[in-house]
Amino acid sequence: MWENVRMKQRTASMGLPRFVLPVGLLAVTALIAFLMTQPLTSTSQSAAVTVELNPSPTTQDTGTIPHDHVADAADVASHDHTQVADTAVTDPTHQHANAVTNPSDAGATDAHVHDAAAPPVPTAGPIVSVNDPRLTPAQQSAASALLVASRAAMASLPTTTALAAGGYVSAGDNSGGLQHWVNDSYTHDGRELDPSRIESFVVNPTSGRTVGAMFTLEPGKTMANVPNIAGELTIWHVHPTICFSNTQIWHFVSFAVNKTCPTGSTPREVPPMMHVWSDDPPCGPFVGAEGHGTTSCSAHAH
Repeated sequence: MWENVRMKQRTASMGLPRFVLPVGLLAVTALIAFLMTQPLTSTSQSAAVTVELNPSPTTQDTGTIPHDHVADAADVASHDHTQVADTAVTDPTHQHANAVTNPSDAGATDAHVHDAAAPPVPTAGPIVSVNDPRLTPAQQSAASALLVASRAAMASLPTTTALAAGGYVSAGDNSGGLQHWVNDSYTHDGRELDPSRIESFVVNPTSGRTVGAMFTLEPGKTMANVPNIAGELTIWHVHPTICFSNTQIWHFVSFAVNKTCPTGSTPREVPPMMHVWSDDPPCGPFVGAEGHGTTSCSAHAH
C-alpha cells in the first residue's frame, strides 16, 4: 500500500515541472510583446535634444549662420546684407549715410566713408559768405534776399539775345574776360537796388551767357552815399574816369588819363557799383569783376 502511495507522489511531482515550463514560456513571451509596443522615451528625448542643439543647416535661420564678409563679388551675391545694414547701427553718434541695402552695391570695397564734416566758417579775414557769423542776422537776411532776387533776374535774361531784347547794349569792354551790358534807361530812373530794373548785367562773351548783375547808384552819387547792406560782404566800388564813345553812350573806349580822353570819346564819372554773381567766387558773391575768380580777396575790398 505504501509503495502505491509513493508511486503516486513521484508521478505527481514529475508532472508539475511539465506544466510550469510551458506557462512560464508563455508569460515571458507576453512580457516581451508588451515591451515592444512601448515608445522608447529616453532615446527619443535624447535625439530631440541633439536636434535642438545642432540644427540642420537646411533649416537653420541664415541670419545666424557664421559667414565670411570678405568683399568678394561672388560672396556678396550669395547672401543678403539688407537686415544687417538696417539694424547694425545702434549708436546714434555713429551713423553711415550710405548703408548697404542692396547686395549688388556692396561688392566694390570693404571700406566705408563717413560724411565729411562741414568746413568751419572763418572768423578772420575778409567776409565772403552770407553765413559768416560776423554778420548780424539782419545783414545776413538782406544779403541773402538780394542774392536770391538778383540770380532770379539773371535766370530770366540768360543770354545776350535775351538782354538785347530787354533793352541792354554791350559796353564793348573786357574786364577779365567779362563784358558788361547796360540799360541806359535804368541808370537814371530814381530806383536803386531794384532786381526788376538792374542797371547792368555781366556776360561771358565767349559763351554769350549771363553770369552776373551790376547795380549802379544814381548819377552824381559817391562812395559816401552807398547803402550798407551787409557790411564788407556787399562790396561797392568805383572806377577811375572812363572814356565813353560820343556815338554810343555806354560804349567803353578807355580809362581817361588826367581826365583826358581820345578823340571821339568823352570822360564820365560812373557812380558806385556793386556786382552780384550767379556762381560763388572764392571772394564772395558780391566781389567786383576784377576779383571774380581770384583768391586775393583783401586786395578787392573797397
